Amino acid sequence: MRTDIGPIVALILAAAAGLTPALASAEPRWVADQLTISFREGPGSAYAIQRFLDTGRRVEVLDPPAGAEERFEASTLEDWAYVRDAETGDEGWVQGQYLMDERPARVRIGEVEQRLADAQEQIETLEAQLAERDSEKAELQEQLSEAQQRIETLEGELEQAQEGYELVEANEALKERVDRLLERNEQLEARHQALAESRQQQWFLAGAGVLVGGVVLGLILPRLRPRRRSRWGSEL
Repeated sequence: MRTDIGPIVALILAAAAGLTPALASAEPRWVADQLTISFREGPGSAYAIQRFLDTGRRVEVLDPPAGAEERFEASTLEDWAYVRDAETGDEGWVQGQYLMDERPARVRIGEVEQRLADAQEQIETLEAQLAERDSEKAELQEQLSEAQQRIETLEGELEQAQEGYELVEANEALKERVDRLLERNEQLEARHQALAESRQQQWFLAGAGVLVGGVVLGLILPRLRPRRRSRWGSEL
């Protein structure tokens, strides 16, 4: 079922229409540069004080309630203003001479001083953050410098290692060359030894041949000498 909201809307518009004159006539005012002013139930010092309003308190000036012109004199309504406290919504009477069209200088100065204090605090905070960042920057710079020094040290160690590696390679090459020379020397010594043994054998064989030849000649030569004849014709 669809609900008919027409009557409800009409009631809301009627209520708003009844409130419109009071709201439309409300004008903002501020309590002047006084310590406090009285907020009374009626326009005059004879009426009870509801509370005190401090300097800079915002109120809204309203049209006097119905029947006020008959109850109070015109001069009284000129000296007193019917207002609504902007903070609490309470309505009452205050002396019009203590109201201002703008915030009082004391309030504005206080606000400026507060903003100045906030700005100063913000500046101090920013300066502290900047100092902290400068400290971090200096620390990072120091770490970067240490890293750079470490890199230079490692580069020097690497260069030395490369030089040492080159020396090791040269040493290995020399060692291989010496090994080859030693091997060649051993081969030459073996060959020399073989030649020496061969010569000894040749000399031995030559000496043996000479000896054998001498023996043979010793056996043959006596037989080759001519025989002598004796006086009697016989051979000796």
